[in-house]
Amino acid sequence: MNLLFLVEGGKTEPKVYKAWLSHLFPQINFVEKPEDMTTNSCRIIAGNGYPNMVSTPKIYGGRSRLEACLLDIKKYKNVDHFFICVDSEDDPYQTRFDEIHNKLEDFKTKLGIDQTQATEFHIIVQNCCLETWALGNADIPAQYSPKGNSDFFSVFHPYYDVLTNDPELMGCPPEYITKSRFHEKYLKQYLREFGLFYKKERPKTIEDRTYLDALIKRCKSTNHLSSLKYLLDIWDRM
Repeated sequence: MNLLFLVEGGKTEPKVYKAWLSHLFPQINFVEKPEDMTTNSCRIIAGNGYPNMVSTPKIYGGRSRLEACLLDIKKYKNVDHFFICVDSEDDPYQTRFDEIHNKLEDFKTKLGIDQTQATEFHIIVQNCCLETWALGNADIPAQYSPKGNSDFFSVFHPYYDVLTNDPELMGCPPEYITKSRFHEKYLKQYLREFGLFYKKERPKTIEDRTYLDALIKRCKSTNHLSSLKYLLDIWDRM
C-alpha cells in the first residue's frame, strides 16, 4: 500500500501527519522521491499554503502542487491512495470541499487521468484547521493538574467550552481576523494551562500517540470532529 499526502501547511501538517501515520501504520516507510514508492511507502508533500496547492506559482515550474502530484501519479502509477488535506478556514466545509473537488477534476481531465487509474482520491477538509482537531482532546484535564498560568479558564473556556461542545462548531470573537487564528490561540492557552506546549513549528505535543488516541476516542464517543472522523474512517478501511 502506497500513500501520497498533499497537505496545506509547511510547518505543522507534515510533522503531525507523519507521526499519526507512524502510530497507525507502523509498517509504512516514508520516502522523498516518487520513484522510491515501492511497497508500504508514503510521501508527504507540503503545500506551503493553499494558493500554492491549487494555483500555478512560477517558483514551482509553472505548476501547482496539486498538478505536480497528479503528474507523479500518472507517471509512476505507484500510488494507491492520494490524500489532499486543506483547511476550511472561514469557509463552510462543503464550500472548500467542492472547490478542491472541482480543481482536482479539472486537473485530472487536463492530464488525462481517468477511471482506469487505480489510485483512490480523498479530499480531507480540516474544519476549520488542524488546531481545531487538536482541541478535541478532552482527556487532558484528567491527566494533568492546572497550572493557573494561562487565560484558558478566564477567557477561552467561558467563550466556548471545547471539552463538552464540538470544537468544529466554535467561531471566534470579532477581534480575531480569522477563526483559525483564534483556534490556534485557544489551543496554545489550553495546553499551557496544563503544562503542555504547542507551536506550529513544534507540534510535538499533538504528535504523541496518547494525544491521537484521545482524538480517536472523542470521534467514536461523540458526533464531534466529523471532518477528522471522515479521515479516520478512511484509514480504518485501508
